[in-house]
Amino acid sequence: MAKIFYNWGRVKRGDIVSFKYRSKDGRLLKRSVLVLEPKLQNEAKNPSSKFLLHGIQLEVSNKAKLLVSEIRNILLEAGDVEVVSAKSQVYRVELEGKTQMVYKRLKDMIKKYGNFRTFNYDKIITNQVFLEDIRLPRAFIKELTGEN
Repeated sequence: MAKIFYNWGRVKRGDIVSFKYRSKDGRLLKRSVLVLEPKLQNEAKNPSSKFLLHGIQLEVSNKAKLLVSEIRNILLEAGDVEVVSAKSQVYRVELEGKTQMVYKRLKDMIKKYGNFRTFNYDKIITNQVFLEDIRLPRAFIKELTGEN
């Protein structure tokens, strides 16, 4: 598994990042997430955090929560998949349209897989963030990198 050190100030829509975040039962788990909105203002009546990160959780503790073909479909539906580092097999998605439009396109998949997540921004920024490789079908990787 390859990863590229990153910082929270550089995280943007479409990045596939990993970070550690506590689960509801208190365990600190590594999460790999396709970022839909890196720092969205929390408009709840009694917010525990002023900002939230919205994303689609792809892996937890380096274990895919979806089949590689399902991850591929989510990435393609979200926008254009780009290679950040072919050597490290790190990718990102150029999201097409505003976040609400992206969410509407992905709504059926999000309901089917139950992998939409919001994260307390104040809590996530206390942990290191990485651009992370994810498991994708080999043919799709070859297509992205231009290999035959």
